[in-house]
Amino acid sequence: MPPSLLPADDAARVRALARYQLLDARREKILDDVVAATARLFRVSNAMLSLVEETQVLVKAPYNLPVDVERIPREQSLCAATILQDETAVFEDLTLNSAPGVDISLILQLGLRFYAGHNLRTPDGHNIGTLCLFNEQPRAFTPAEGHLLGQLAGLVMHLLELRRTLGPHRGFTAMLWEPIYRAMGEQLDRLSALAERAVPAAGAAQLAPAACAEAGALVASLDQFVAATLQRK
Repeated sequence: MPPSLLPADDAARVRALARYQLLDARREKILDDVVAATARLFRVSNAMLSLVEETQVLVKAPYNLPVDVERIPREQSLCAATILQDETAVFEDLTLNSAPGVDISLILQLGLRFYAGHNLRTPDGHNIGTLCLFNEQPRAFTPAEGHLLGQLAGLVMHLLELRRTLGPHRGFTAMLWEPIYRAMGEQLDRLSALAERAVPAAGAAQLAPAACAEAGALVASLDQFVAATLQRK
């Protein structure tokens, strides 16, 4: 793996990732639902959570990916480059530009041409993965959309913190998650409904500013609910 893809604190970052006990976990509905709502909201063909391990990247909560893959080499993942920065990483046309040091041949073979990803950042400052979008066609991505993707990544990170506190979504702990599912379900449905009616103007792929603002308000209220639940545990 190119040294340029390794943050200086990578060993500590990998240890931080291990605390969340996600690397061998089954798919979990609440994460699947958030990723699916994100893909529909941004009108992209594919989305997922990535967890960047020492040498591989785990695909978590995949939405409509072209192939069934669980892990890919770290040097072939744009998410491995995304965790090196704090801002949203955007490549509007991967045939023209991509992250230095990343081999995107697999991505291009899958027919994907657009990528946007935002870090999943732990409370102690480690970027353990990303919430990322792919699309089969190149796509413009506005700063407002980047901010919205960052809000959704923050929501996912709060869910992972809550999962670390409550335990995974199975067995006895599944009962603890039921009220959270109920409370979040309606607002996730509203996000999906917003995607259906937020038709881009003049054929543009990106979300209109008004749609970004409305979606951001919804995500902020969801995140406040999850953060408040986390504080009570």
